[in-house]
Amino acid sequence: MTAATTALWRAGLRELWRQRWQSALTVLGIALGVCVVVAVDLANSSARRAFALSLQSVAGAATHRLVAGPAGIDQQLYVRLRTELGLAKAAPLISDQVSIGGRSFTLLGVDPVAELAMQRHAFSWQSEGEEGAAAVLPARLLRPGAVLMSTRAARALGLAPGDTVELLHRSTRQPVTLVALFDAPNPAASEGLLLADIAVAQPLLGRGESLDHIDLILSDAEQRRLSRWLPPQLELEASAARQHNLLQMSEAFHLNLSAMSLLALLIGALLIYNAMTVSVLRRRRSLGICRALGVTRGELLRQLLGEVALLATLGCALGSVAGLLLGQGLLQLVLRTVSELYYLLHVTAFWADPLSLLKGIALGLAAALLAAAAPAWEAARSAPVSVQQRVVVEQRQRARVGWRSLAGVMLLAVGLAWLELEGLVNGFVALTWMVLGYCLISVGLMSLGLALLSRLAAPLLGARGRLVVGGIGANLSRTAPAVTALCVAVAATIGVGVMIASFRHSVELWLQQSVAGDVYISVPGRASARAGPALPESLLNELRQLPGVAEAGRSRMLRVQTEFGSLRLLAVEAATHEAQTPRLPLLQALPGAARDFGRGAGLLISEPLAYHQGLAPGDPLRLLTDSGPLTLPVLGVFADYTSSQGLIALHWHLFQQLWADTGASGLMLLRTPDTAQQALLAAVHAVAAEYPGQWQVRSSAEIRAESLAMFDRTFVVTRVLRLLVVLVAFVGVLSALLSLQLERRRELATLRALGMTPGEVAALVLAQTALLGLIAGVLALPLGLGMSQLLVEVINRRAFGWSLQLLWPPSVLPEALALALLAALLAGLYPAWRAAAVAPARSLREE
Repeated sequence: MTAATTALWRAGLRELWRQRWQSALTVLGIALGVCVVVAVDLANSSARRAFALSLQSVAGAATHRLVAGPAGIDQQLYVRLRTELGLAKAAPLISDQVSIGGRSFTLLGVDPVAELAMQRHAFSWQSEGEEGAAAVLPARLLRPGAVLMSTRAARALGLAPGDTVELLHRSTRQPVTLVALFDAPNPAASEGLLLADIAVAQPLLGRGESLDHIDLILSDAEQRRLSRWLPPQLELEASAARQHNLLQMSEAFHLNLSAMSLLALLIGALLIYNAMTVSVLRRRRSLGICRALGVTRGELLRQLLGEVALLATLGCALGSVAGLLLGQGLLQLVLRTVSELYYLLHVTAFWADPLSLLKGIALGLAAALLAAAAPAWEAARSAPVSVQQRVVVEQRQRARVGWRSLAGVMLLAVGLAWLELEGLVNGFVALTWMVLGYCLISVGLMSLGLALLSRLAAPLLGARGRLVVGGIGANLSRTAPAVTALCVAVAATIGVGVMIASFRHSVELWLQQSVAGDVYISVPGRASARAGPALPESLLNELRQLPGVAEAGRSRMLRVQTEFGSLRLLAVEAATHEAQTPRLPLLQALPGAARDFGRGAGLLISEPLAYHQGLAPGDPLRLLTDSGPLTLPVLGVFADYTSSQGLIALHWHLFQQLWADTGASGLMLLRTPDTAQQALLAAVHAVAAEYPGQWQVRSSAEIRAESLAMFDRTFVVTRVLRLLVVLVAFVGVLSALLSLQLERRRELATLRALGMTPGEVAALVLAQTALLGLIAGVLALPLGLGMSQLLVEVINRRAFGWSLQLLWPPSVLPEALALALLAALLAGLYPAWRAAAVAPARSLREE
């Protein structure tokens, strides 16, 4: 390193210290952007890992799985697999969701001998105070109600071996005894598991003498032999393909969160660009002197980029630490959403993935260097004299407004063209191009607006008003990046806010159509691959005969195997003689679809299933029934917001023909016109209380309220990210205003010397701040509305398969303006105070 280079670096570091407030805000902006990216990536990776561990804790190292319909697999078939085919690595399994002490568990019924061959549960045991009691454990496992729980879960519930607790499975409560505790190599993977011998688990889960599925480790030859041997009502599926399909269920949700976090980083990059531009402008005299003394362009460029890299490294380090803390909070929100919408996760451990940290640091450094490249290159390639002249910089800024606007229009066109490409990722890429294009155009729109305001309102503004407008226009190189950052942040809040409002409005309309009954009674619990318990037939008959009941319709929700994997199936009975497709708002249908559905000539599918699998009315769909595979035509597509994976609907009578299970898990009651809903609800509660078991009795209003409450919970994490994005933009505005105030010290000192009071100077700065906020708010409106339409009609559609009714709430526009104005005013308080404290004589002497 030459002496000149060393001196240049020393001067640069001294300048960073002199501008320590701006440097600190730059570091804070980078840290916030990296923090959001790291936190979201850590939460997503932890959730994916929880998903994978939850699946692996059930499937283990199995290569294949034998599956059947809701009736399950006769356990005698398992015996035949081992005796006739000689398949040694085969393990039967039953599983379902249960709860103990208000905590959810997955109860696994296993064959301990078969599990030894599968080698998927390497547990160490503790039985009634004894360590390593494996020799006596098998005998204890055969006791009625004997279960095993992980040490971590037992500690959380305050349980010990030998304790008897109440196990809740859907509508039944049964006593179970904790005979032992176990520890797995990965405690997080076993925390939500209960283990029991399969003979003990069958009565607990109401399985009789059947199995849910059989896991196998097969060679290619064994797979071919088994495929030829299998009865038609069974299906052999690859475990890897099944787990991949399950993992893909929530991938669109994770991708949406990642895109939101990258938006925060984009705003952070705009902040860096603004800070770097201001740094170059403030140091234009010293940089010009360096160039005049012989410092080359390359040395100057490396110096400026090195300073940014130093600040970015510090910001990335702080952001990574903050991201670790924020990620743990976001993880709970993400896990709750995934568990409610996709798959019940019993792994909740936070995993600090080093790759997530490296990804955040790499993105932060790349964004910082790319944002700093343009102003650094501009300073390096300029002639020494022009670098020293601030007016030259502003002239260049104005001269390039037209070219940048043209480039922005081209990027918008590229984004619109990119929308023609299929796929969710391409939708986000198109959105990125359009946001970047609008950022370039916004500078031109801002310049044009200031010119019109200055010219048209000059007679009304007065001298101080002209100072407000002229001060912003004269410092476009500083104010434009800050306005752009705030504009993008506010536009994001508009876009996401309109999307959430449209989503909620669509769900409300759908609930009004689909929840058409007055009172509902059902068996609690999720849809399961097994039929599970049903409402007692005597209870159904008694409810139908209640005074005030006009009509009643039965339903059954369970999971079945299809050509597209495991999907939920709704067997539904019309509550009225006229309606053959109750609770199913049709979007597309074949002629006579309602009539054909009522006589069992086909099925209906939900909109997400139709979209993701490319199905339309008239297409065939293959189901695995108790009698074997059956192909039925798709009669129509109905709206459904309960799952992004899809739902199949069959008429009740066809369901009874195809599956052995005929019990109803739900009943919808319609009241007569002269019966009050609350009176009917109370009567149903009274009748249900006479039957053993736990039944859910709810009115239609309660179901709608619970559904909307769950909807609001799923968007909590999105709202948190919106606030973080606005916070990043707030820091950008604060940095720009503070640097602008420092740059205008001589101008403000002159105004003070001419008689302006400190309060008037502070009012001038706050007025400019308010105008910047209003400009950002106005510019954010078209971008936000465009983003909302793209999010509703493209991103949401491709991610989840739902079509939404676009709703622009009247409050969204004034709220956006108020948010931009409030953020700008809050950011301007400290710079206004600094401006009011300017000492005229000292500032003029420094200049």
